[in-house]
Formats: sequence, C-alpha cells, structure tokens
Amino acid sequence: MTESIRVAIVEDQWMVRDGLAALAEIAEHIQVVATGADGNEALSIAAEHQPDVMLMDIKMPNMDGLEATRRIKQSQPGIQVLVLTTFVESDLITEALSAGAAGYLTKDISAEDLADAVTAAAKGLVQLTPTVASRVASLMSPSGGPNPDLQKAIDGLTPRERDVLRLLATGDSNPEIAAALHLSSGTVKNHVSSILRQLGLTDRTRAAIIANQYSLD
Repeated sequence: MTESIRVAIVEDQWMVRDGLAALAEIAEHIQVVATGADGNEALSIAAEHQPDVMLMDIKMPNMDGLEATRRIKQSQPGIQVLVLTTFVESDLITEALSAGAAGYLTKDISAEDLADAVTAAAKGLVQLTPTVASRVASLMSPSGGPNPDLQKAIDGLTPRERDVLRLLATGDSNPEIAAALHLSSGTVKNHVSSILRQLGLTDRTRAAIIANQYSLD
C-alpha cells in the first residue's frame, strides 16, 4: 500500500478550506492532518504536525502566506509548500517561488489536478498551473538560446499533439482542451502523456513553459 501524503491546508475562507479538506475523500493516498486560517496558524501547524505538503493561500490576516512560506522553509525545509490562490500577478509568483514554495496553483484547478500536484510536490517536483506557467514563461528567455534537439522533438510531434501543446501553453485544462479540439478527456490525457515522453519532460507545467519558448509551427 502506498504511504499516505500528509497534507495541511491554510486558507482564511472556511468554505474554501473545508472544500479543500474534502480532497482526502477524492484521493485515498492523501491525508489532511490539519487546517488553519492564517500565517501564524501555518507556522504552528508546521511545527506540530510536520506535514509533507502544505497548501497555502496568499492573502490572509495576521501573516500572509508568502511570509509564512518563507519562515516555514527556513525552519523546516522538508515541508513542501504549494501556494493556492486566485492571484496570478508576476510579482506574487516570483516572490512565492523565491520564498521556497514548491509550486504556485490557482484555485480554479480541478480536484484531480490538485491531487496530482500534491503527489508531485511530495516528490520534490515544482508545480505550476498552466496559466501560471505561461506567466513565468513570459518572464523567461531560453538560457543560451533554443535547444535544437528540443526543437527537433517538438517538430516530431503529430499535428494533433502540437494542437494540444498550444492549448497547454495558454493554460487550458484537459477538459478545456478536449472541448476545444472535440476530443474525449481520456484522449487528451493520452496526448499529454505522449508529448511529455517525447520531449523528455516530467509534467505539463514544463511543457507549457517550453511551448512558450519554442516554435510550434
């Protein structure tokens, strides 16, 4: 049996907090061990429960999520903090990742994708929802110029895979891509897996960033 991932949720709106806590009912391998309503409670939860992953809102009273993330990563670097917010401003994304957050997610993320993000974060993989990945990509330029091998791999994708990758780059979820391309969600999921395998990537976040840096023509 897979060992449970211990998750803590810090969110000042109780309805959102309770909704996130229900994540444990969706993914059996995720165990919600504590919830809190502000940054001060986040610090207490981190010290007392030492969760594997903490879902952290940004705009909260008493102490915001960015400062709480910074302090938690300084005192307990083994805790992976996933920022979960409605805000996608570039400065907030940059500050959160600089503070040590393992990812930056928006609250419109599906329950399935959130469970996947938590699982990946517990393994140490940085997680960004596609809309955030696109924003990050706009602030970046390929280091040392485009990689010709990666461009060749992109050129080797089928036309449909390139269509999927284009929509990934704009921040669309699998259901949105399926609707836009008149495909089933399962087919889109298979295309995404094929794209990641051919490009040598581990998650859709990196695929979105790559798609914004390389030609898909």
